[in-house]
Amino acid sequence: MKRKLSLLMVLMMMLTLIPANMAFAASDATVNTETTSADGTVNFDIEIEPTGTGFINGGRFEISLGDGAEWDTTTDASYKIPGVNPTSASDTEWKKVKVLSGPAEIVRVTDGRMELKINSLIDPIGDSIVLDGKISLDGAESGDQKVTIENIANSGVSRQVLTYAVVTGSGSVISKRLTDVEVLTRGTDSAAEFELRETNSKAIETGVLEMRLPKDIVWAQGTKVYFNDSSNQATLLDVETVAPKEFGNRVLKVDIKASDIDSDKIDRIIVEPKITITKDAKFGDIEVEFLGGNTEIDADDLKIAEYKDFGITMTVDKVESIVAGKTDTTKGYVVEVSLDPAGESFIAGRPIDFTVAGGDVQLKTNKTEVSKEIKGDYDDEFEVTIGAGDTSKEFKFELYLKADWDAAGELTLTGKGGGMEEQTVKLADVLAAAKITTKVDANKTVADVVVGLQNQATPEITITETEAGSLQEGYYVFDLNQARYSGVEFIDSTVKFETTGDISVDDVYTIENGEKVVVYVDGESNKEASSIIIKGLTVTLDRAVPFGQLDLRFGAVVADGAQDLDASAGNEISDGEFGIDPEKKGFDYEVETVVEKVPFLNVVTEVQTARQQKTVFTIDSATYTVGSETKTLDAAPYISNNRTMLPIGTVAQLAGATLNYSPVTRTAVFTKDNLVVSMNLDTNILLVNGSPVPMDAKPEIVNGRAFVSVVYVAQAFGIQNGTDIVYDAATRTVTLFPNAQ
Repeated sequence: MKRKLSLLMVLMMMLTLIPANMAFAASDATVNTETTSADGTVNFDIEIEPTGTGFINGGRFEISLGDGAEWDTTTDASYKIPGVNPTSASDTEWKKVKVLSGPAEIVRVTDGRMELKINSLIDPIGDSIVLDGKISLDGAESGDQKVTIENIANSGVSRQVLTYAVVTGSGSVISKRLTDVEVLTRGTDSAAEFELRETNSKAIETGVLEMRLPKDIVWAQGTKVYFNDSSNQATLLDVETVAPKEFGNRVLKVDIKASDIDSDKIDRIIVEPKITITKDAKFGDIEVEFLGGNTEIDADDLKIAEYKDFGITMTVDKVESIVAGKTDTTKGYVVEVSLDPAGESFIAGRPIDFTVAGGDVQLKTNKTEVSKEIKGDYDDEFEVTIGAGDTSKEFKFELYLKADWDAAGELTLTGKGGGMEEQTVKLADVLAAAKITTKVDANKTVADVVVGLQNQATPEITITETEAGSLQEGYYVFDLNQARYSGVEFIDSTVKFETTGDISVDDVYTIENGEKVVVYVDGESNKEASSIIIKGLTVTLDRAVPFGQLDLRFGAVVADGAQDLDASAGNEISDGEFGIDPEKKGFDYEVETVVEKVPFLNVVTEVQTARQQKTVFTIDSATYTVGSETKTLDAAPYISNNRTMLPIGTVAQLAGATLNYSPVTRTAVFTKDNLVVSMNLDTNILLVNGSPVPMDAKPEIVNGRAFVSVVYVAQAFGIQNGTDIVYDAATRTVTLFPNAQ
C-alpha cells in the first residue's frame, strides 16, 4: 500500500509551467506610499485596475494590513459602511475607509482586514476600483509597511503585495531630507533642505523649537524656515535672548505660533539651511539635532551635509551616446570634464591620476599644466598636475571618446590624487555597433533542430548598423557563444547574402571546420545605417550537442599580440589591430564581442512519437478532455506567479515517457528512447541527457501533489510552447495539440 501511495505522489509531480500572458492577470493595483513614524497615521489611497479578463460579478476579495496597523476611525457619517453594524448602540465610530468609485462595496471590516464584493458590474474590464481612507500604526517596526490584496471567491482580482508606508523613527514628528546631502569644505555653504512632518494632526504644538548643529558649525545668514510652504515664513529667535535672530550660533530657535499650524491637517516645518564651518570643526557628518525646546517635538537626528578636507568635485558637461569600437572626432564623441576645487583644494605639483573603464580617451584640449598628455593613440589612463598658482581655480579639459567593442553599457572616468578623493563620472552610454535579428518565418525567430541530422536550415540573419559607418571595414565572425556547443558545424554551401544602404560586403563563408561564419566588410557605409542579410546557412549537429537554446555571438577580428608574419613583405601586425583576415597564415587573433547573445537554434533532440489526440485542460478544473473523452485529474491546474501549473504525472503520459521516482533523493526521472530527463524536487534545474537546463521556478507541492513547469519538460520531448501548447485567455484553457512528425 505504501509503494502505491508513493508512486501516486510521484505521478502527480511534473507537468509544465506555461508562461502565462499578462492576460492571465485580472487586475493591477497601485497605492500611494507615505513616510511616517512607528505611531503615525497615513493616507491610504489605492486603485485596482482590471486587466486581461477583468473583474467577475459577485466575486469577493480582501485587503489586509500587516501587524501594528489598523483602519483609522472617525465620526464622519460619510464614511459609514453599508451593511456593517456598530458593535453597540452607543458606538458612533465607523471605520474611515470608503469606496470612492468602481464596481465594489465593503461588506466586512476588522481592525486590519477588509472584505469587498464585486457588484453593479457592467463591463469586466471597465472602471477601476478606487478606495480612500486612513491607516493608524501602533508601534510598527521601521521599514516598509505592506498591504495584501487577495482573491477570496472568484472576483478576478489578482494577488498583490504593495508598500503603502515607510516607517522611520518612533516619535510623533519625523525628520526627512528633501534634497541630497552635499559634501562641503570649510566656509559658508548650503546644506540639504529638510522638513519636520507630523504623523498626526496635533503633533506639532506652539512654543519654541530648538535645532542644534555639531560643535564649531553654526547657522548662517540666509537660513529660511517655513510652515507648510514658502508663503508662511517662521520667526527665528536668537539662542540666548529671544530677540530677532543674529546668526552665528549652533542652536537655531523657531517660534511656533498658533496661527502657523492647523490642528486638523498634517503640518510641516521646512528648513532651507545655510551653515558656516569654522576652522576648529571636525571632519565627518553634519547632523541636526532636534532638542524640542519647550515643545514636545522629538524627531530623529538628521544628516544634512558631510564635511571633508578636500572638496574637489569632478563633473562632465553632458553624457554622450556613442557606438562601441568606433573612432570619431566629431562633436558627439567629445566631452568636457571639470574639476571644481570648492576653495583651495588642489595640491600643487601632485598628479591627479585618471583611468577609463570600458574604452579609451584622447586628450583634446587642456588649460593647465599636463605632466603626461595622451598623444596619437587613444589610451585608458593619463594624469594631470595642477600648478602652484592654480590650486583654487576650476580646471577643465576635453576628451575624445572611444568605447571598447564589447563595452555596451557605460564608458566611465575615475580620478583620484592631487587633493581629490576618488570619484567616478559617466562619460557616455555605449551602444553596440550593430543589432542582430533572426527570422524563420512570420511567427518564429529561432529554428528547431535535432541532433544527428545533416544540413538543417537555420534562421535568416540580419545585421543592422547602429549608425552609418559603425561596422568598420574588416572581418567579423559569428560563432556559438559557449564552448560546449562544439558539436555544431556551420555549412556555407548554400549561403547567400544581400545588403541595404551603401555598405559593401565581399563575402560570407565558414572557417575552422565550420565553427565560425566570417563576414568580410570591404567598404564602410557613409550615408545611412546599412544592413546585411544572410540566408541559406545550414548546420549539422552531432549527438553530443545538449538540449535547449543555442545562441550566437557576433564579434570583430582583432590581433592578439604584435605579430611579424612576413617583415620583408610589410605584413607586420600590431597588437589590437582591427579587422584582420582570420585565415592569415600564422595569425593569432581574438574576437572582440559586438553582440553577446543572438537566439538562433532550439535543439529538441530526436523526433519523438507524436501524441495522436488533442488534450484540453481548464484552469482551476480537475476535468479535462482527450479527443472526445472526458477524464478527471487528482488535482486541478492553476496559475501561480503568472505561470500555469499542471500535475507531473500528466506530462509523462502526454510525452509517452516512463516515470521513475526515488523518495530518498527526491528525484523524478523520465525516460523515452535515447532521452533521459530528470529533476530534483528541491531545485530549479532540469537535466536533459546530463545537460543542465535552468527553469523559472522549483516544483510546488499542493495538497500532496507535485506541480512543475511544463514548458521545459515538454520541450525536452519535442513539445513546443505556442504551437503544440496553446493558452486561451478567454476560455482559460490549455490545449496540447498532436506533435508534427
